[in-house]
Amino acid sequence: MVNGITLKSVQKKLAVAAAAAGLVMAFSGQAQAASYQQSTSNGCASVNGSYDYWQVTTGYDTNWNFTIWDNCADGKGAGLYTTYQKWENGGWNYHSYTKLGSDSNGANSTPGYANGNGHNVRDVKLYVCFVGDANSCVSLF
Repeated sequence: MVNGITLKSVQKKLAVAAAAAGLVMAFSGQAQAASYQQSTSNGCASVNGSYDYWQVTTGYDTNWNFTIWDNCADGKGAGLYTTYQKWENGGWNYHSYTKLGSDSNGANSTPGYANGNGHNVRDVKLYVCFVGDANSCVSLF
């Protein structure tokens, strides 16, 4: 003991400080951003763009900006879809394939666009699909 301070009290204070620092890091969450490009197996539907997310108190907030191309004149159209869970009414609710944007103009030089944001979500997945055909979907990540 030196000046009323024991080794045990120093260890306890260090442990509390380390635990507090860990909590701050766990809840601060750094932003993550990435660019993605993907197409359906036959290349008739494709997307490219960016997806960003950052941790918030309940899940994550997100932002996306994609260009969507319908590369074939087959009448199917190309779409960017998502599946996710959202914090709603005090619990996590699953949302199945939700279209974020599409291009249904066939093989021309006019793409479709999808840009927006989400709040309090988790388990987000993005897909390129033929419009209305979940069996054609290919995951972006």
